[in-house]
Amino acid sequence: MKKHWLSLAIASFGLTLIFNPVAASADPEVFEASGATPADIQTAVDAFRNFLGDNNGVGGTFPTGRREINWDGVPDAFSAPNLLPANFFNSNSPRGVVFFTPGTAGFQVSANSINPTNTPVRFGNIHPVYPALFSTFSPQRLFSALDSTITENLFFIPGTAHSATVKGFGAVFTDVNVDDSTKIEYFDVAGNLLFSQNVLPGPTNRGSLSFLGVGFDTANVFLVRITSGDRILKTPSRDVVVMDDFIYGEPQALP
Repeated sequence: MKKHWLSLAIASFGLTLIFNPVAASADPEVFEASGATPADIQTAVDAFRNFLGDNNGVGGTFPTGRREINWDGVPDAFSAPNLLPANFFNSNSPRGVVFFTPGTAGFQVSANSINPTNTPVRFGNIHPVYPALFSTFSPQRLFSALDSTITENLFFIPGTAHSATVKGFGAVFTDVNVDDSTKIEYFDVAGNLLFSQNVLPGPTNRGSLSFLGVGFDTANVFLVRITSGDRILKTPSRDVVVMDDFIYGEPQALP
């Protein structure tokens, strides 16, 4: 079902994916950590940033470097209780990524502590327990698909419809409790699975942070599939997981 759905999504961009697991051209470099506080994962996050290069911010296109999304600049109009447009980070704040999910409810960024609708922080609008279960790496907002655990990331030259590839992708997760509930998969433009890695669980039952970043020798990552937990963001149970910062290589244009 996931492969069928994704093939439809890719077809909308005039491309075709064939899902065949193959070895990448070189062993990827894995950056990972988990802990109770942001400081516990900071070294791994910074090492991944250094691997990718300088932060290129918003807009433009560059031969090297990285892009970052920390969700905190998303305006209230596109934060809880409202939805985040899937192309927000290629249109409103162009950083060259568009999100897809097999769910039908879309994506949401959690509310800031001060907002016009008095919406609770850290997805407290979905369940009042969530603010105690989730924590942030970069305060204050978090991100999740709403009725699916799957978030797909397709890359573009920022602000355009020109498809692109990246040389690495990483994400921060909060409240990973099970060692096989959360993972990131990396695919090339032909749909070949380049690499897959489970995210480390945190050391505590509440509010832990985990980071996984994987870097490649060349920009051959066309699509990234994130599985965030094994339960959707609805009722607190093991293992409901949401995300904070996304960090990825500068999108490089496909021929």
